[in-house]
Amino acid sequence: MRVPKASERIADRLRGQIVRGEILPGGMLPTEKRMVEDLGVSRPTLREAFRILESEGLITVLTGARGGPQVRLPDLSVASRHIGLYLQTRGATLADLLEARAEFGAICVRLLAERCTREGLEELTACVREQYRVWEAGVDTGADFARWVSLTGDFHNLIALHCRNKTLEAQSKSLADVLGAHRVVSIQRRADPDAVADTSYIPGVIADYEKLVRLVEAGNAAAAEKHWRAHLYGAAEVVYRNRERDSIISLFD
Repeated sequence: MRVPKASERIADRLRGQIVRGEILPGGMLPTEKRMVEDLGVSRPTLREAFRILESEGLITVLTGARGGPQVRLPDLSVASRHIGLYLQTRGATLADLLEARAEFGAICVRLLAERCTREGLEELTACVREQYRVWEAGVDTGADFARWVSLTGDFHNLIALHCRNKTLEAQSKSLADVLGAHRVVSIQRRADPDAVADTSYIPGVIADYEKLVRLVEAGNAAAAEKHWRAHLYGAAEVVYRNRERDSIISLFD
């Protein structure tokens, strides 16, 4: 077995303190001088430990007279990036990703119908209303269309949040992040990145969202799950109009 390096042991110790809440987000770690003395290690070893934690999104090293390592909450985007890189190196396709999103999403919606609070329903309803507002104002420019797409992402995130299962929420958001990164690269590869694709499907999407909210409000978990799975597979077919289903997931151009 490989013996952990001193920097890894220090990173493990600090990581444990952060995730247990012994050092709160926004708080500063002790000064470098004090930590070198307390831990009995060299500055390069300590800085290597900081780099490990920084790569994990657990600290940010601030510069300046009052700088130093500041604790931050773990960010799902770090995990999403690693998942995306893993999928890309494994040759995962767009169809593979969208299938996973549909199945995860359907499970989240079933739990949503069983557990959603009044506050959750209000947030879902408000999101759909904002989508209608943006659609009615027109999505003729790339910026307007991007705003509408962003709202669909918000709706999916609300589903994940209010299904009240933290593991499913993390998985759903990570998949959404990977899909979003792939979408950005695909747009950049177009001959005209600012061109707006066919948007005739948008009213149908919003109608599906409205129906889902009604099913969730009624507590009809089985119907909500069936409806949302069908919606997500239908949404995948819209995606395939502009991108090949067998295209490899790509986070980098």
